[in-house]
Amino acid sequence: MNEKNVIIVLFCIIFPLFLLLLSYKTVLFLTPLASGQQNVFQFLEGKSDLQSGFTELEVSHLEDVKKVMKYADYVFYILLLIVTTIITYYRKEKDFVLELLNYGGKVTGAVIIFVGVFALLFFDALFTLFHKIFFPQGNWIFAADSLLIHTFPLEFFVSISRNIFLVTLFLGIVFILSKHFFRHVRNHRH
Repeated sequence: MNEKNVIIVLFCIIFPLFLLLLSYKTVLFLTPLASGQQNVFQFLEGKSDLQSGFTELEVSHLEDVKKVMKYADYVFYILLLIVTTIITYYRKEKDFVLELLNYGGKVTGAVIIFVGVFALLFFDALFTLFHKIFFPQGNWIFAADSLLIHTFPLEFFVSISRNIFLVTLFLGIVFILSKHFFRHVRNHRH
């Protein structure tokens, strides 16, 4: 395997995760939040204390969520650095960069469609799997009348997840089309 093939494979592994995390950050930033939700997010960002009424178990879970969000930020910035470094390193080889973005977009689209269909059919199972992976200590199940569930009902997570997947899919398509767009522009210049 030559160097460029290794770079293509590496890029196709990291690019979908990068776009997913970019979409996650974008959707969270743009999602309108109720005041209770705003308070929790300010707590998760370390900007304020939690409002009263949360149980010890709920606070414990939110502390774990804070850690997961911090790690997601670290991973996002590491992936941003890697993607930027690869594109910068090969910037003079425009066809190769467009090929990277095209392949990265195609893999992103395929992964998002696969996971999206799975989520449509089995959202509860995917939601549970996500929590078992990121919160293995098990402090993520709450009574239906708990403050945390009232603050963040399942519909909130369904909506956020749908929007993250749609934005990621959109970005994947944009990068697939970028190769064709830039080649079309270049052909009309000559």
